[in-house]
Order: sequence, then structure tokens, then C-alpha cells
Amino acid sequence: MLLDGKTLSKISDKELAAFRRQNLGFVFQNFNLLDNFTLRDNIFLPLVLAGMQYDEMEKRLIPLAKVLGIHDLLGKFPYEVSGGQKQRAAIARAIITEPKLLLADEPTGALDSKSTDSLLDVFGKLNEGGQTIVMVTHSVKAASHAGRVLFIKDGVIFHQIYRGEATNKEMYQRISDSLTRMLSQNPQGGEQDA
Repeated sequence: MLLDGKTLSKISDKELAAFRRQNLGFVFQNFNLLDNFTLRDNIFLPLVLAGMQYDEMEKRLIPLAKVLGIHDLLGKFPYEVSGGQKQRAAIARAIITEPKLLLADEPTGALDSKSTDSLLDVFGKLNEGGQTIVMVTHSVKAASHAGRVLFIKDGVIFHQIYRGEATNKEMYQRISDSLTRMLSQNPQGGEQDA
């Protein structure tokens, strides 16, 4: 298997860590923010690890925080803000390094419906701006915002849907119909990842 043109078995742990830091952004369901760091410091963390100067970090942070609607919250600690605000800070931390790929693991799972809508709008804008996002979710609503939906069954791609010109509402219906068909083919039930 190759990673950026190099054989994985020949890449050192240090090189793998540097590759992840420089090319991947991660957004988790439970935010993974450090409670004793302000939102600003949480967002800065990957840049600090990369050895970036403070002035450059601030240049990246300010416009990003404004777009995500957390500019006025940067001095607060995670326990002082809402779940949606925590997730926006987690997104900022994930994309401040300008990764090639953003990986999101159930990013709406801990959010209320208003925060979910807001997060999906942010992901939509990021994607329109050229950011590649891979999201794992059980939420039909979250999946309905994607350009392509893969259904995984027993570790194998079982089915897929491409958005094309479909609206979110149409995608929602197509995903729901696909899940219904999949469940009817698997009478024991069980959860399916979309």
C-alpha cells in the first residue's frame, strides 16, 4: 500500500505522524477538546505541534473563527460553551492546518437539531470551497448533504448513491429507500452505516 508515493511498510512512525498532521484533519463526535485549554489554544494545538509562529497562527485563526461564528468565544474554555460551539472549535482545529482530507466521525451525533443544521451548512461551505470531507454517520439527515453516500455492510461497500442534481430532501428519500431495501434483504436487522 502506498502513502503519498511511499510504501507504508517503509515509512517510520515519525513520518506517519508528520503526514497525518500535514494532510489529515479529524472531527470527532465528542469534540476531543482539552478542557484546560481555551478554544483558541485547542485550535492552535496542531499548529504548535508543527512549529508554526504565533503571528502566522493568528493570521489563520481570525478569518476561520469568523466564518465558523466562534470569534467572540476564543478566550472561553470548552466547558463554558455549547455543544455546537465546541464542534465548531473542533472543526476549526481540524481545518486550520489546511488538510487535504477532513475525516469526520459521527460529527452530528452529540448535537441538537439546530446545531446539526448549522454544522452541515459549514461542511457544505467547506466542501464548496474545495475541502474533501469523508464523514461516517448513522444519520440519514447528515448523509443527505453528501455528494456521494456509501453503504457499508460487513466491512464491504454494499450500495452507493451519487447526488447528481438531487436536493437534500431528494437525497434523504433515496437514502431512506435504500436503507429500507437493505433491511428487507436482512431480516435480522442490525445497523447499517451510511
